Order: sequence, then structure tokens, then C-alpha cells
Amino acid sequence: MQRITLIILLLLLGILVFSCKKDTFDPSCNLDFNLSSCPEEVISLDSSKINRNVLIIGLDGFRSDGVREDITPFLFQLSSLNEVYFTGENSVEDHTISGPNWSSLLTGVHWCKHQVADNDFTNHALANYPSLFSYIENAIPSKNTASIVNWLPINEFLADPIADYAPMDSRSDEVVFQDAFSLLNSGNPIAPDVLFLHFDNLDAVGHSEGFDPNILAYKNALKQIDLYILSLFDLIDTKRQNGEDWLIAIVSDHGGDGTGHGGGQDNDLINKTIFFLDHPTESFRLSHTSSQVDLVPTVLDFLGIQNNRFDCLTDGISIIQ
Repeated sequence: MQRITLIILLLLLGILVFSCKKDTFDPSCNLDFNLSSCPEEVISLDSSKINRNVLIIGLDGFRSDGVREDITPFLFQLSSLNEVYFTGENSVEDHTISGPNWSSLLTGVHWCKHQVADNDFTNHALANYPSLFSYIENAIPSKNTASIVNWLPINEFLADPIADYAPMDSRSDEVVFQDAFSLLNSGNPIAPDVLFLHFDNLDAVGHSEGFDPNILAYKNALKQIDLYILSLFDLIDTKRQNGEDWLIAIVSDHGGDGTGHGGGQDNDLINKTIFFLDHPTESFRLSHTSSQVDLVPTVLDFLGIQNNRFDCLTDGISIIQ
């Protein structure tokens, strides 16, 4: 009788453990990952890439079908260029909200590692999985890194105090654009070598009016974003003509359906979004379908930063050929 009772207890314990894992972790993540198996950090630099620069444009709540010639003509044209990496099938995290996705985009690991599962960053493990800014600053301290955001938690949890310039106030999209233009054009108050921007109005409009490029308010928000991006590209192209070497990435955290995007892991209008890479001479893995965790390895690769600990931690790959 005692043996039967013990077997039943063990079975119940096994069911409980399995249920906890299923509810807590993303099955696509590496549940057996052992943080202590990663080596101490050793950094090597490619001196031929040390003067390169990066602009990352983050667009909150961008639905992939918003890339349309009649709405976003610049992005549509960009997406059709053979030398540009573009996908509208970029995979977002199973938690289809901002916190987990911006964390994955800026750390290079899935949410089950960094443990950001909500927008409050409750019980996160970001201390174990540094952000892009940390990897760059540790490798090349002379690089000026900056992050200007509409949604402040990005700077609170992922940029400050590591980035050289990360204002701790929420800024409207218009101010984000104006500040970015000032930094890039005149170096005021800092001349960034690596700049991350976050625009949020598209997501706000989606929540209030609907995530659909056929809805007038969302369409107009897309048109404004396209104009911001066109102006930023023009500015970077001028820098390229003056001998500066810039990679531009355009990413988003999720799409949307109706007026929401939470719980959308099985909805392609939500769980797929855009990913662009633009550089005049780099070759990209054009057949590769990206995910959020590919941004950081791509940027580090472009900057010539090899970090053996990051290589162990990351779930992504560089999209540079």
C-alpha cells in the first residue's frame, strides 16, 4: 500500500512540474540552458570595422501589411530592393506585447531567458543577459551610444545607465524624430555612433482605432512613420557620401488585430512583423526568416565585435552573409 501511495505521489509531482514548465516557459526556448556553462567574457575586435555606425529604428505595433506603395511608399520601395534584407514574416515572442519583444530585440535572447513576460518587467533576469549597449560599451568604450524612446521602459531597463545618452523621459514621436535629427545632423548633445530610436504612436493609434492599414487613423500614422524614415535615410545617405559607414535596421515588436495584440501567438497579423537591414555593400542572408533575437548578433557582427559569452547566450544569428 505504501509503495502504491509513493508511486501516486511521484506521478502527481511529475504532473505538477510539467504543468509549471508549460505555463511558465516558451516551449521553443531552450529549457535546459545552463547559464553557468557559458565562459567568462573574452572580447575580440575586427579593426577594419571599428569605425562603423548603426541606426536602429524601432516601430511599435507595425503590422506587416502596412508596407504598401499607396501608404508607405518609401518603405515599399526599400522592401523591393535586391540588396536590402526585408521580411514581413519576422517572428515575435510568444508573449506578443512590448516588454518581452523589445527585450529580445535588444538582448538577443528569447523571453524564457531574460524572463520579461509583461510590460512591467516583473522578476526579469536582464542582469544575466545584457543589452546591446552593454556589449558595445564593453568592447569599444569610445563608441557613443544613444537611445531615444517614446516608451520609457526601454530606456529604464535596457539602456540606462549603460548608453552614453538615454533620456529618462517619455518623448512623443515628433520629438523622438527631432532629437534624432539633431543628434545625427549636428551632434547635439552627442554625436552617436550607435543610435536606437523608438516610435510608439502607431501602436497607440492601433489600440484606439484598430491595427489595420485600411483604417484611416492607422493609415495616417503609417504615412507619418514613412516620412520620418525617409528623412532619416536621407540624412544617413549624406553621411555615407561623406565617408561614414552606416548600417540601418528597422524593426518592430509586434503587429495587431482589432484594437489589441496580446495573446496573439497564433495570429499571423500579430505574431509576424517587419525586419529591414540596409547597407550599400554588405550581403545579407536573404533567404533567412528573422526573429527578434537576430538583431543584436547582426549589429555586433557589423561592428566587428566578437564576444564569446554572448555567442553562448544568444538565441539568434547574424543576418550578414
